[in-house]
Amino acid sequence: MASRSAVARRALGARLGGVPESWWRRAAVFGVPACYLIALGVVTASWGLPVARDQLFLWLVGGIAAFSVPAWRGWGRLLLEWLPFFALLAAYDYLRGAVSVTAASAHVIPQIDFDKALFAGHVPSVWLQQRLWQPNDLHAYDYAAWAVYMTHFFAVWITAAVLWRVARERFRRFAVTAVLLSLSAFATYWAYPAQPPWLAGEGVRMASVDRIVPIVWGQLGVPTAQSIYENGDFVNPVAAMPSLHAAFPLMLLLFFWSGGWWVRLALGSYTLAMAFTLVYGGEHFVADVVAGWAMALGVHALVGVGVRRAPALFRSPP
Repeated sequence: MASRSAVARRALGARLGGVPESWWRRAAVFGVPACYLIALGVVTASWGLPVARDQLFLWLVGGIAAFSVPAWRGWGRLLLEWLPFFALLAAYDYLRGAVSVTAASAHVIPQIDFDKALFAGHVPSVWLQQRLWQPNDLHAYDYAAWAVYMTHFFAVWITAAVLWRVARERFRRFAVTAVLLSLSAFATYWAYPAQPPWLAGEGVRMASVDRIVPIVWGQLGVPTAQSIYENGDFVNPVAAMPSLHAAFPLMLLLFFWSGGWWVRLALGSYTLAMAFTLVYGGEHFVADVVAGWAMALGVHALVGVGVRRAPALFRSPP
């Protein structure tokens, strides 16, 4: 005797004019992702790159759903797993903007002293820009620095989306690591507000430096989509210590360390390229980068302890 599901499928085929249900399933599997990619391209071309947290999460979750049409019954679990992730990071954005310390009151001398002690009396941002930077004649490495810098807005979250899709048992550990690292950085911003090199300027034992990435960005004319909830109040120019831009690449390297030598080489090169970009671009002192690396190592070790003691809490259901 035919099952109810088989009868339902035959009835659906009859209503669709005799077209097999499997054909519609295949059309959905390929058509929905195609529509998603077209929509993403059109929106990006019309309104700009979705680098804001809410815009990026909207497209990431939509992308996961679009590429998971056969498993549509799991979309509810998708929201349950991702919404707390997004809520915590949105809270981080609000809290970061609440650090109300004037630039003049933020720390800068200890970072300069650290950099000079490490580099024979030189501040690396100043040294690099004096030799490489020409504002009126941008070079290939300036555009490369902009591209590396921009990966900060996408790399971790796209990795999280890919893990959800192909290695879901590792997603929760990755999400916890990223959120804990972000909140740890916020706690440091609050306790130790710090100026970046571009803000330090003349008169504080170093020459002034340019903020290269916005200059290159302006030359490229690449727009960005506006956030729904972010505004200028969330910008915190004295949240330089530690550098999350430096911490996230090392977090990725540590998380995927077991992937083999080629993974370590690729992510290790990415970590160093980001560090160079931040220092050369005037975004961070070397001290900020080292602090970001140290925090990534500490959070990775802490999460590792949690995984060993309570593995079920860090494992997403299949």
